Amino acid sequence: MTKRISFFATKNDMITLLSKVEEQLSFGVEYIQCGKADWKSYGTVKDIPGLGTLKDKHGEISFLIMRKDDEVKTNQYGQVYQGENSRSLEFDPSGISEDGTGLIHGMFATMEDNEISGTLLNAVKKIMKVECKKSEGWYIGKEAEGLYGKLRFICIGLSEPELYDFKMTE
Repeated sequence: MTKRISFFATKNDMITLLSKVEEQLSFGVEYIQCGKADWKSYGTVKDIPGLGTLKDKHGEISFLIMRKDDEVKTNQYGQVYQGENSRSLEFDPSGISEDGTGLIHGMFATMEDNEISGTLLNAVKKIMKVECKKSEGWYIGKEAEGLYGKLRFICIGLSEPELYDFKMTE
């Protein structure tokens, strides 16, 4: 069963959150870039280049957070996806749009229930409950919260009407 968490966060929010997750886990993790045959692996969230910036829509870049000692499996085209690596947590970063007008949402998601994906998701949830505000089921990072009202909070893509943007409630 797929489980997901949607959020708005800046680069600093995501580094704070995921660095704390990395510290609290009993095993090491790595971030594996999805969707490319020439995928890359990063040992910590701090090493991900371009984190916190997106061109114009959700899901432009995606990573699997996996145990460092788990084998990364690829599909027939040499690409990494969660379908072949169910012992993972998908991480679609949030980011400020390239034109600087919006903060595009991010997401954490599991593909199926298993010990590793559950442990990763629960660790993220635990830290998010402390580090983020929750509104309408969405988590908002501390730095991102300060951008509300200054930037659009984009749920789909920059080209979508503002009618579809996230609206925070108390």
